[in-house]
Amino acid sequence: MPDAKQVFSEIENRIKSKPEKAAGLNATYQFDLSGESWTLKIADGAASVSPGPAQSPNTTLIATTDDWMNIATGKLNPVTAFMQQKLKVKGDMGLAMKLQGLLQ
Repeated sequence: MPDAKQVFSEIENRIKSKPEKAAGLNATYQFDLSGESWTLKIADGAASVSPGPAQSPNTTLIATTDDWMNIATGKLNPVTAFMQQKLKVKGDMGLAMKLQGLLQ
């Protein structure tokens, strides 16, 4: 299984390869995964990922590292993970739903 750095790098590359999917989206996502944090910033079709917490995230996603890896790699549906309380969302739920579309 890839590590978190590889998965977030892949997410960044997916968004960069299809900027039209993120057009008009300006959001900062924070991911709290088993004691480590990652930040994904999206602005007008561009994405950047960095380790560490965001200063003022619009949406924070909380999961174990294993559950997030399964979500990011398509092995676990994010809606199912949310319903099973494997994924928690703080902040803007609408932005969390938009992220799902970007990951596909």
